[in-house]
Amino acid sequence: MYGSQFDGAAAFSGGGFMPSEATQTPDTSFSPAKNRDVQALLPLTVKQINDAIMPGNEKSEFLIDGVDVNNVKLVGIICDRVGRVSDVTFMLDDGTGRIDCNKWFHEAVDANEMEGILDGMYVCAHGRLKSFQGKRSLNVFSIRPVEDYNEIASHFIECIYVHVYNNRSRKLHGGANTQPQVTNPINQSFGQSNTDASKSIEEKVLDFLHHPMCLAREEGASIDYIINQLKIPHDKITIAIENLVREGNVYSTVDDNHFKSAING
Repeated sequence: MYGSQFDGAAAFSGGGFMPSEATQTPDTSFSPAKNRDVQALLPLTVKQINDAIMPGNEKSEFLIDGVDVNNVKLVGIICDRVGRVSDVTFMLDDGTGRIDCNKWFHEAVDANEMEGILDGMYVCAHGRLKSFQGKRSLNVFSIRPVEDYNEIASHFIECIYVHVYNNRSRKLHGGANTQPQVTNPINQSFGQSNTDASKSIEEKVLDFLHHPMCLAREEGASIDYIINQLKIPHDKITIAIENLVREGNVYSTVDDNHFKSAING
């Protein structure tokens, strides 16, 4: 019988950071190289994965809330860690269930990343869902310790937000919508607001970076992603971001191409 090791009291006790600090502090532990297809990451719980529909064969994408899902973000506690020369296996327990995880060592940085990941530790993991003979697992491509326990509560809020959004979108469209762009609620909301002629490009960019899905990303949003969502020319977006950085409203994170808001939205 399933027994969770997830410590709810510790999870919601707070990590000693003010909300503004948690939002403003850039997280450089996730590099663009490690965050494969980061724009497609979907915050989920283990229960959502276990309840997911597999519409075709085992190579098909998981279907959750009417959306095709492959790359996900999970937050939980590590248990049953087993280290080997080429990889590490462990269970991730988020209080809603457990899922088998595997982290392969493709480079030295992968092994170094796992050295500090121990049983009983809260972590944030990015990975790709897999299914073999009906058993679901996560192929982890990036993982880091959770240093601020507020992040755990924030993750579950993200999961609820995306779950409600995708279900509402599915009902509005009269059925399942498996278009990849629906995995990120930013598309529709900013596709419409971009037509607001009263706002400057700087204001539109700042509004975009204040969207919950942007705030939830440790690395922020890339310039290309902002351009794709706002449908504004590259040169104008670049100038707007330079102005915002100069004014102290936006800062770069993992590189000179990813940005996050420095103020609360």
